[in-house]
Amino acid sequence: MSESHEAHHHIVPIPIYVAIFATLLVLTGVTVWVAYLDFGAMNIVIALAIAAFKASLVVLYFMHVKYASKLTQLASVLGFVWLAILLGMTSSGIFTRDWIGSDPGWAMQPLDAGAVHHDAAEGAEHGEEAEAPAEH
Repeated sequence: MSESHEAHHHIVPIPIYVAIFATLLVLTGVTVWVAYLDFGAMNIVIALAIAAFKASLVVLYFMHVKYASKLTQLASVLGFVWLAILLGMTSSGIFTRDWIGSDPGWAMQPLDAGAVHHDAAEGAEHGEEAEAPAEH
């Protein structure tokens, strides 16, 4: 019996792998270089853009998604779409934190703020001077 479909495997030439590997190394160096520069709020955006490009090279060439079936390509693209949704929701919370105002909310308050020492208050009521506690 012969099978009706043959598995078609695309063979990628070695120079392509070497070029992709060299590109990944250069982009890793660019990522490290950019980490030392100050772009303000754009630091994370630049780092994620470089990382997404590197990940797409790995997925397309080393995982052979470029030459895979349309269903495999769709699953791969939807994985990146889901990642973008999660990062968008996370960054929307991070970038809008300061929109609320200056209400400290549940921020920690000092323990002795407005507190009067009990011994000093009693002594002042009776006309006595409060003694300082002895240090050991």
